[in-house]
Amino acid sequence: MKISEKKIFYYINFLVFLTIGINSFYAYSFIDKFFYTTNDKNFEILISAISLEIAWISIFVWFSFRPKERKDILILTIIPMIISNTLTNLTLAQMQIYTNILFLFLFSSLYLIGYFLLRFSNKDYFYDS
Repeated sequence: MKISEKKIFYYINFLVFLTIGINSFYAYSFIDKFFYTTNDKNFEILISAISLEIAWISIFVWFSFRPKERKDILILTIIPMIISNTLTNLTLAQMQIYTNILFLFLFSSLYLIGYFLLRFSNKDYFYDS
């Protein structure tokens, strides 16, 4: 079954929009917590988390301009997702762990699908400028 280049383009734009939206939400929530935290150790953790979210947003904005050429970003994104998911699971209750793992598999599969769609697409439909 052949998928049109236009559908791949829409899928990749949806993936970029979803990733930027989720990371913006987390960055906002971390910044909000940053101003209401009284523990010094939490400040250090929140600064790292805010930096990570803003960097991830920047990387996906950069990726969106030439997704065909920068498709490897999708694979590289899975690695910090697995690490952060594993570290987060250490602090959660059991039911939250299952939900967290479900979201890890969901996003990992979305990124893998996007990578393979870009890798095997034939035309240079994506942002030739």
